[in-house]
Amino acid sequence: MNQLTKIFCTAIKYGSILISLALILNTTAYAAQISDPDLSQKNAINQMHHKLHADQASAKAKEAQTLTELNEMTIRENADLTAINAKIDELMLAKKNIMRLRYAHLVEMRKILSDEQKIEYDKAVLNRSAVK
Repeated sequence: MNQLTKIFCTAIKYGSILISLALILNTTAYAAQISDPDLSQKNAINQMHHKLHADQASAKAKEAQTLTELNEMTIRENADLTAINAKIDELMLAKKNIMRLRYAHLVEMRKILSDEQKIEYDKAVLNRSAVK
């Protein structure tokens, strides 16, 4: 691999890590939006977030590795489009697993909230889908 390719692959790798960190920090930000959580809710939220991060860790590592491989495949001379498409499918499988865990977490979080807390929490969830 030439030097430029190594630099490009390193940039992609660290870019994926930064995106993952942003998602983790974003999760914490949404939890902080729960108004007046009691002690049992705080403990439950901490446990749920810990479980979510642990459950997602392998899928996020797979996602980052697959993305790196996909980018490396794309910049090769005579790139094989069939192999690239298969790698995209592999990447989407990792993303699908991450999203399933994330949305199961959102549903689980909502179950411990009071009716008043659900209003703000639901607003935060809906704002996530807003076009920016």
